[in-house]
Amino acid sequence: MTGYNTGNMYTDGGLKKHKMHLPEVKRDEDAMRFEFTPQLIEYMQKKGRRHLAVEVATADHSDFDVAELYYRLIDDKTVEFLKKKRYRTAESELGYVMLPPYHLEYDETVTFRLKKFLFFHSVTTDGIRL
Repeated sequence: MTGYNTGNMYTDGGLKKHKMHLPEVKRDEDAMRFEFTPQLIEYMQKKGRRHLAVEVATADHSDFDVAELYYRLIDDKTVEFLKKKRYRTAESELGYVMLPPYHLEYDETVTFRLKKFLFFHSVTTDGIRL
């Protein structure tokens, strides 16, 4: 072989190829712990939903792209639909948490909360980042 290792670069016949040394990102959903606040548990039971979907919304209608995470309560039929769309399924104390097939960063513990403003309700989280 004509190539040799020069630290961060690999040279082979005049062509340089970068070696990527990326940090290990924890992506094992089985090792994650999902926590739900009592207010969210009560709201999910009131709505008759046991599962939660994490989704990515993007907008690229201007000079820069915007991507945000959003969360929604889903039923069993939607769980099966998302499985077909290659969403990853992680079990929680209430039901399933459906994770999108995108690269996201997860903390060891992910906490879901219910946020209320007047008569609007939304789910927020700590522990998941784009």
